[in-house]
Amino acid sequence: LSPNQAVINGATSSGSDIDSWDGRAVVYERVRVSNLRRADHFLKFFEQAHCQMVEMEALEHDASIVDAEFVTHLTGRLLDSELLPPTPVMSKEYSALCDIAEMTANDSFDLFFGMYKYNDNGRELLNKMRDNLATLERQLAAREAYLAAKSEMLSNDRQKLMAETRMLLQEIAKNGGLGNLQQPPTTAPRLNAKTPFQQSNSGKDGDADDVISLPKAS
Repeated sequence: LSPNQAVINGATSSGSDIDSWDGRAVVYERVRVSNLRRADHFLKFFEQAHCQMVEMEALEHDASIVDAEFVTHLTGRLLDSELLPPTPVMSKEYSALCDIAEMTANDSFDLFFGMYKYNDNGRELLNKMRDNLATLERQLAAREAYLAAKSEMLSNDRQKLMAETRMLLQEIAKNGGLGNLQQPPTTAPRLNAKTPFQQSNSGKDGDADDVISLPKAS
């Protein structure tokens, strides 16, 4: 290359709308620039297209974005039309998932394989995704088992209460009604010792009766 020729290393993020630059991230590095005005004029094209301009060295870019790109494409390839059917009303989160699935569907498998093969963390990220899915399955199974056991315990308590109620109703019917149910005997307490308020009076037959009298007001 001629010394007068500029070298700008750049990369853009992919998106579901391949015909639009609006909102895309453009990462660039001024590798060799002798004419700053011409280089700025070149970069201004992407700025006017409403791109997100990020100046970063290539090695730093690869280290910071390679994992995110692989996880994004992995997630998109796990989703398909059966998991993301069209709905009359789509939430913002659902629309984002549909965009990811559509974006990755337009990319070749060779691109995805390159993200995996040349990423030192590719296998680790894949195993992590698998482990996370297995953890979610175990959590769902545990919660389902807990709710089933709780429902069974409540059902057993309800059946026990119904059995006791049935026995009580049978006893009522056998004894002819509520009034004939056996009641525990109740006796009034007897006064064994005389108090200052007790007086002994004799009746005609000479028997002594204990009565309680209140003191007269003075």
